[in-house]
Amino acid sequence: HTHNTAAACAMDIFLLVLVLVTLGAALVLNTRLLFHYQQLEDSAFASSIVCKGIIVLSLTLAWMLNLLLPVDVRNSRPTPGFIDMQTLWACAFICLAVFIVVVVPAAMFYHEVEGDDTVKRKRRHVVFYLTLTLIFAASVIAISFPFLSKASLPVVEYSCESWQSADAPSLDEMVCKSGETAEVEIQVGFQIYLMAALCFVGWFFFSIFGGIGLSAAPLEMILAFVDRPRAIDEGTYRQRRKVVGQAATVMLQKAEELQAKDGELAEQRPSKGRRLPSWSGWKAGRETRKVRAEYNQFKCDVLLLEEEFERLQISKFNKGESIVVSVAKLLLGILFAILSIAWLLHIIIYVLVPQLNGGEITTVFLNGLFTACESSGLYPLGVALYACFNFYLLYCVVKGCMKFGMRVAFLISIHPMRAKATPLNSILFNVEMVLISSAAVVQFTQTCFSDYARLTDADVIFSAQIKRLDFYRFFFENNVFIITILSVSLIALIYFIARPRDRGSGTVQFSQSTDKKLAKMIGATETKEPKTPKTPLANSA
Repeated sequence: HTHNTAAACAMDIFLLVLVLVTLGAALVLNTRLLFHYQQLEDSAFASSIVCKGIIVLSLTLAWMLNLLLPVDVRNSRPTPGFIDMQTLWACAFICLAVFIVVVVPAAMFYHEVEGDDTVKRKRRHVVFYLTLTLIFAASVIAISFPFLSKASLPVVEYSCESWQSADAPSLDEMVCKSGETAEVEIQVGFQIYLMAALCFVGWFFFSIFGGIGLSAAPLEMILAFVDRPRAIDEGTYRQRRKVVGQAATVMLQKAEELQAKDGELAEQRPSKGRRLPSWSGWKAGRETRKVRAEYNQFKCDVLLLEEEFERLQISKFNKGESIVVSVAKLLLGILFAILSIAWLLHIIIYVLVPQLNGGEITTVFLNGLFTACESSGLYPLGVALYACFNFYLLYCVVKGCMKFGMRVAFLISIHPMRAKATPLNSILFNVEMVLISSAAVVQFTQTCFSDYARLTDADVIFSAQIKRLDFYRFFFENNVFIITILSVSLIALIYFIARPRDRGSGTVQFSQSTDKKLAKMIGATETKEPKTPKTPLANSA
């Protein structure tokens, strides 16, 4: 008994230290991450301090939420810990809902109008749009909860002709040996239903963008190594700078055209007390969507042009990219490829194959990696590996959304994350994407690592309740979203192999094909640039 008490106390101390260290590390690293990506205009500490604080806290919340499962595992075995994980899971998801619906949108709304002189009453503007968002989200949850909050749990039902006392002698012919499968319907709590709704919404973003990112992330890093800037001579630099300058001039003209179109649409919008005819209103809406699509494509072209100019500067004045940076990109690309392949194989072997075999699991695959760390006493290593797999999925969501916006610009606007050049509204957009996807990532990892997560409160919450809720159970029990991830990832892989580089971009190898692509951007029908070798001139230097 004394030995068990000492072991329990040691585990409690370890859990407490683990949570505090993870929280502190998340705050420090997320702050450094913000300073690394924010544009120089926002680099002052006092500039938009509230938005920056929200960004750091939101990312920290995503960190802690995705690391709750290892904490739950440690808290559940070998002896129960002191943490009430049921309450902790509920509190974490409630905080997630508040940040998704209230905190981050409020920061986005305010930052959009912070420097806009046309909006006179900024606080009223923020409160108005935030109230609409809150009413919509609360209405959906409140209306659906009474109808969709019942879970059907599978049980085995035995029907016996006679009963006997527990101390009576056993008679084989009187023992109930066969039973029938049945279901018991229970009412789940509001916090469980809220968690299910957050997971369900998050799955739509995670399955599409995460699936794209699983293929795009490694390929982009490997291409960044292949297309790394190399040193060039003065003649090539002048030639490339001229083409980039012409493209920049056309982009400025395009910006003026878009501004003029937006001004015309603003004049056509109905003022207070005046309504447009239905046909005119529909036509104005169509023109607005058309201008928005043109603006999204314009942002893509500007981003590609900025990247081309940046690579050109590195090639000329830095004599090419540092070999350390290039090798790091290649190593990251290889690591990302290993993680993507591991995830896809795990989905097939551990999730989909047993579904086809009637639930029979032949191998635990990645579960064995975490279980081995746990049984050998290397629990911190297991947590680090788990965090690596989880955070990679969140990175894939951001990368997938970016790639989708670059290839399908008329649907969504891009918000690229570039070192020292990312506006706060773009960072907030990606933070919101990470938060929305975090709930689905948590459920996804609990499903994929169910052997590792056995006997935990997460297993009870996600596998026994959320997975079997009315309406949601069709998607969760049949692994609809997981199959979507696999399908989207494979389709994206084929597409990226066929078209590896973003539309309109030139390779950073200063070749004739680059001139043609940039010339296409500036509207030239035919280019007659001096022929340059396919490989940089610096390759021979």
